[in-house]
Amino acid sequence: MARRTAPRLFYLVLLPLLLLAIGPAAAHAQDTTAALLEGRVVDAETGDPLPQANLRIADTYQGTITNVDGQYTLALDSLPATVVVRYVGYESVRRRITADTPPRQTFRLAPSTVQMEEVRVTGSGNPGETIMRRVIENKQEWWPALKSYSVEAYNRFTLANDTAIAAVAESQTTAFWDAERGTREVVRSQRGTANLQGIAESALPAAATVLNLYKDNVGVFGNQMVGVTHPDALDYYDFTLDTTRAIDGRQAFRIEVEPANRLSSTFRGTVTVLDSTYALLEAQLRPTPSLSTPRMLKEVDITFEQQFSNFGGPYWLPVDFRARRDLNVQLSAFISLSDIRIRQVSRLNEYQINEPLPDSLYDADGEADEIAVRADSTVGIQAPSSAQPDSLGGGPFVPYSQDEQTAYEQIDSTDTVQDAFDPGGLYGWLQDLGLVEEGLSFGGDADETAASDTTDGAGDEATASFVDVEGGLPVLRFNRVEGGHFGLRLDLGVGPLAVTGRGGYNTGPSGSTQWSYGGEATLPLGDDTDLSAGYHYGIEPRYRARSRIAPLWARLSNSLWTLAGAPDYFDYFGNERLHVSVRHAFSSPNLGLALQLRNERHFSVAKSTDYDALGRSVTQPVNPSVGDGRLRSVALTATLGDGGLLGVLPINRLQVSVEHSDPGLAASDFDFTRLEAVADARIETFFQRRFRPNALDLRVDAGASFGALPLQRFGVIEASPQPYTPFGALRTLDDRPYQGEHHVALFWEHNFRTVPFELLGWQAPVEQDIELLLHGGHGRTWIDDGTEQRLLRTDGFHHEVGLSVNGLLEDTLRLDLTKRLDASGLSVGVSLLRFW
Repeated sequence: MARRTAPRLFYLVLLPLLLLAIGPAAAHAQDTTAALLEGRVVDAETGDPLPQANLRIADTYQGTITNVDGQYTLALDSLPATVVVRYVGYESVRRRITADTPPRQTFRLAPSTVQMEEVRVTGSGNPGETIMRRVIENKQEWWPALKSYSVEAYNRFTLANDTAIAAVAESQTTAFWDAERGTREVVRSQRGTANLQGIAESALPAAATVLNLYKDNVGVFGNQMVGVTHPDALDYYDFTLDTTRAIDGRQAFRIEVEPANRLSSTFRGTVTVLDSTYALLEAQLRPTPSLSTPRMLKEVDITFEQQFSNFGGPYWLPVDFRARRDLNVQLSAFISLSDIRIRQVSRLNEYQINEPLPDSLYDADGEADEIAVRADSTVGIQAPSSAQPDSLGGGPFVPYSQDEQTAYEQIDSTDTVQDAFDPGGLYGWLQDLGLVEEGLSFGGDADETAASDTTDGAGDEATASFVDVEGGLPVLRFNRVEGGHFGLRLDLGVGPLAVTGRGGYNTGPSGSTQWSYGGEATLPLGDDTDLSAGYHYGIEPRYRARSRIAPLWARLSNSLWTLAGAPDYFDYFGNERLHVSVRHAFSSPNLGLALQLRNERHFSVAKSTDYDALGRSVTQPVNPSVGDGRLRSVALTATLGDGGLLGVLPINRLQVSVEHSDPGLAASDFDFTRLEAVADARIETFFQRRFRPNALDLRVDAGASFGALPLQRFGVIEASPQPYTPFGALRTLDDRPYQGEHHVALFWEHNFRTVPFELLGWQAPVEQDIELLLHGGHGRTWIDDGTEQRLLRTDGFHHEVGLSVNGLLEDTLRLDLTKRLDASGLSVGVSLLRFW
């Protein structure tokens, strides 16, 4: 299982760039190529190749570009035709192509010999700024009239590590762009190297990955970058006239682009502007260091290049897109990947401007609303032996470089992509030693893990056998009641049924509680509904650790901390329970409902050990007794919104639950009604154009009860047992949570990211992605006097504020300085294993 983890993490990084989900098929007209030209474009004087030279068929929207070696292929739909070859700084060449013209043509372009006049730009001030103002004004004249277009797109990704190409993927698509509804495309054909056979099952988009550097806003890694032709670009950029060049007897201005503010989401580089028309001919841009990326990307080096043409009309549209993305991936201090190098080359031609687009691609019911869909009759994958330059759906496309051609010839199906990016760091070292061949589970119990485990099992594709054994995983933990717990979890698939079984032995108690056992079975009743039933006997925590990354980690961290002699965070009780649940998920709104019937027998358990591994003779607190008896209840939980992942994905969610137990309805020994609500929200504050803007996270956690609520159903306000200080816990409360029949708490945390260090010009913490956070917690519980004595905990208000530095030691260390406001004392804590 451990070996499957690294590839999954790897594909989570690359998949958004390479593959999108399959959608319904759509038809496309057949290829009508009359002739296929191929050859080179070179300097007429030196014979040197001219990379990215622009070839266009006169009076059409058709064309292509050369590769890095000056090679091209160009399809002609009809003959005769006139081919125009353009390259800034050279005289364009026009050549008439007839049925008698040899299919291989070399175009030799002569450097421009036009005498350049002194640059004359009307207006005052910086000439570069004046030129770009004219570009922006000119764009505002034609851009609003551009409502839609379709375009034939070719796209190639070359994926490499530090030493060699790992894979090549290509596609030809018809792309559709609508100013209001966005981009869709139909994949006509696609292929990849032999280790990408799975490409045949997906739709590899082309235009969806192509940026238009002429747009007002350009999306890069989730950042909304200010385009160089944005109406407010003069407020974000400094434009400086660098040089002038000639093209067909006209001047072309080369302008240096620099950000006016180092904190803005902007580019730097150069653009070339054509005289008199004041339109962009080409752009060479790279994001500034203010680019915000996922924290796993420790280093990002990106360059974009693009050319534009009006094809004789009023609209200036991209004819190509070339991107270089070098990524250094560091999932944590323990897991890293080899450097990832992605090269992209795209060619766009045969534009159809402002013509009706297929409504089926923008279906309101969502059934045909995927970004990329397949034309199933033409999508396929060629073997390396047939990967010739004219074999991708009939061509044409941008010719391979020599390295790409070699990759197609030499890579076979055994050269898996994940092998080229084996994980490094401590995880990679342990994997090389064979110590993480199988995954281990620490500290879990049935109630904490059953839901996620059975859901994953039910979603796996069916295998050839009716019974599918997922594997036996050890479950290890330690606490003051169970002592050492040694258990085993077994996951099974029996047809559509997902089954999880658990058993374990406890070293601390005597009698029947030395053993724990149970399991759960889940049966899908439909795409969005499942039925589950479970049984458990054993010792379990009296309250959940809801605010942590996962309950499993809470139990593991508590085990390690208790072994080190710290107070055990949890209280415990014995529970023999049987539950039956029905869950249903609604897609619109994003709502989940769960109805559960519970039949539980609760009993008190005592502390069994004060053992600590360091021999410090620490006395653990007594485990409080609970109300023994049979608890029968019905519970309904409603979850609205997206769960996200704190610090990584926004959490905007409301979860409300109600549980009712009544002796008159089910002969329960308990009579109460308990309500709980937890609301999470993220509010973006400053630098909202960034992928990770400054953001304020909020959590409200409240609960109330009616009737005689037993101790084992008390609500809690989380404490923060060192060394772990999660959001949603009181950081200055370092042993036990606040508990009560009623509770309410507010937690807030504002992440300023690296902005304070950027403002100071201190680049070192910025490069390490070290973040500054201001946070606070406020809450209180209400508890009766008798229970208060039993828990050795009083009720009342608690307030605290703190400052944290996050991201120390490659994301695994967070330093907190938190002040409790209603009591004296200053608390300094260290938070380990923070992966955000």
